[in-house]
Amino acid sequence: MERKTVAIGLLVVVAVGLSLSGFFGGAADEPADAEVPADSLIEVDGEYELWPYTSRTESVDGRTLAINVVFHDDGDSVREALETGQDTDWAETDEEETDADPDLVRDIVVREWDDAHGSDRYSYFAGPDGGQWADESFELHDGEYLGSRDHIRAYESPDGEYTAVQIHEEYYDWFRLRHTVPDINDPAVRLENEFIESELASDVRREYRGIQGGLSDGWISVFELALLVPVFGALLRRRTREAAVETAGRFRTEAGRHAEAAVLGTALAAVFVAVRTAGVALELTYPGLAPKAIAAPLYLVIALGLPALVIAGAERCDPTAAFLGVVVGLGAGFVLDFAALGVAVPADLIVHRIAVLAALGLVAVGRAAEDRPVLVVGLLAWVVGLALPLLDVI
Repeated sequence: MERKTVAIGLLVVVAVGLSLSGFFGGAADEPADAEVPADSLIEVDGEYELWPYTSRTESVDGRTLAINVVFHDDGDSVREALETGQDTDWAETDEEETDADPDLVRDIVVREWDDAHGSDRYSYFAGPDGGQWADESFELHDGEYLGSRDHIRAYESPDGEYTAVQIHEEYYDWFRLRHTVPDINDPAVRLENEFIESELASDVRREYRGIQGGLSDGWISVFELALLVPVFGALLRRRTREAAVETAGRFRTEAGRHAEAAVLGTALAAVFVAVRTAGVALELTYPGLAPKAIAAPLYLVIALGLPALVIAGAERCDPTAAFLGVVVGLGAGFVLDFAALGVAVPADLIVHRIAVLAALGLVAVGRAAEDRPVLVVGLLAWVVGLALPLLDVI
């Protein structure tokens, strides 16, 4: 009876966690009015004002992320400035198919801007002859599709006086099977630093435009391109690992007390981290292979392999130790994965990960205690935890 009470309590935690994860903010923040409000336009250069957002459709109803960078030059010049330099390596990709060093302080990353062909996003320009929707002049990305990357969408004004850019950070989430955008402000700062350090721009400044929604902090970065200036394309990124190291240390301490549970937790963490590593490695080794073709079998490793590993490994464990081993071990895998990506994790996804940890913990308890109802409840909770992000509820 006591075990069933614990199982019911944990199921409530899973259900509440999965429900709450859908209440945290999303990137769209869409207005209800389909017309572009005149007071939402901003003046830049030339005769065309800019609606400072991107949209999934040619309507404000599809609003997604805010424009956060403006180059006072035409699209070809902007692209050439990004391409120029001995440290860049251009190759075409298609999104529609789409270590830390020893002291754990930082790693040097060379910017390699590649072509990106992602989902269509539109922006809006208003000029003397009325307004018009425009799709991307070009897209670029720096990083791996199945890892983390900075992604640029550029929109040249109709008169060629300026190019509006939306740059955001994104990472591939194995539970959502698509990219998650945690931030747009830090990528703009990274782009500023790249241009300042390389002297590509004669002027880099920020202007407050009061932009609201779309993850904007209200500011845009403004670039005046320099002419005939060489590029020094190395960009320094700082990625912290303290949280991952601390978690791993605590896990090692507990490992001596419950060997089987510790081995199970370590195996779960290793499998989850290996999925990301294998995905990025295959993407880099076979650039012509569609990223989603790589992701599909790897997702099955998570969806089917993790619960199968729990069922196989928890049989000889103490139920409490099995639960802790699964939660601490796989939880450490989640932390290590996010730390390696170097991205800020949205709150709704943190809640979701806690919920799926509880679900697999129930599976471990049911298996270890030979309690079939608890095992079934845990598996059902795991299935729900997989389904909600795939259905875009989370």
